[in-house]
Amino acid sequence: MKNIIVKSTDWDYRPGYQLSIIRNFLRENSAGKNYLDFSNFKFCPPLLSTYFSCLVDNNPGFGHYSKPHYSYCQTINFLQGYSPSSADDWQRYLNGFSSKSYLPLIKFSTGKSEVETITRDNLISHVCQMIRQIAKLPMNYYIAINYLLSELTDNIVDHSGHDFGWISFQYYPSKGFLDISLADSGIGVLNSYLAYSGEKDYSHVATHLDAIETMIRGGSTKSLKERGFGVHTSREMLVDGLNGTFVFLSGNGLLINYRLVDFGVASQGALAFLRVPVVNLNETFNIYEYTE
Repeated sequence: MKNIIVKSTDWDYRPGYQLSIIRNFLRENSAGKNYLDFSNFKFCPPLLSTYFSCLVDNNPGFGHYSKPHYSYCQTINFLQGYSPSSADDWQRYLNGFSSKSYLPLIKFSTGKSEVETITRDNLISHVCQMIRQIAKLPMNYYIAINYLLSELTDNIVDHSGHDFGWISFQYYPSKGFLDISLADSGIGVLNSYLAYSGEKDYSHVATHLDAIETMIRGGSTKSLKERGFGVHTSREMLVDGLNGTFVFLSGNGLLINYRLVDFGVASQGALAFLRVPVVNLNETFNIYEYTE
């Protein structure tokens, strides 16, 4: 068994650099049976915290690891996550972060029972309210964040085929932006299309890049009777409406805004990253320009 030291970002904010950490990690740890050393992690931004926590929690091959020693990672529950479904006072717990610039890493249930659905909907609503409070967002941005998180969370619930999803949030007041990341260790976009047996023809989808290309063009695996705006609308809303950055990774398909490339190595499940600038706000932004 090889001891792999997973690099900390040392407060490096660039999504491309953070993605390179994931890519290098996957190339070095392709066997999935090494000892992962996170002890030097001083800071773990949302993109990496969701990815590694989701991976370690859901993949037995990554079961051997050392936890970070630094307080930030311990406070956000890096690698374990905080699960509202197993706590009666989760609202009070989250409210304890109202004076901070971040929220804990949240592990939410994808179950579709009435109780699980209500808890998840209440959770997303509460998270969005706290993001608005922490980042001091105007109403139109709050509505957009609420839409984006609801849409991407529903996407995990409907298509991941896994029991849990993950959400992480960090506000950078000195940088003028906030980051949100969502992840799952499910079947991924390609397998969602391959498993589809409905009325639409997705026979052309054979690779991860095909799958993401079809997804961002609006190809949904929902029934024809169901209306779903999907990831493609979320991307346009964030990039064109809010001047933000949208990243989506599944398999070896990597989407950064409007550019789709080969990531060079296959990643499990799906990862979505949203960066929203909160300076020079678009005061005329209206969510309905993108959802109607």
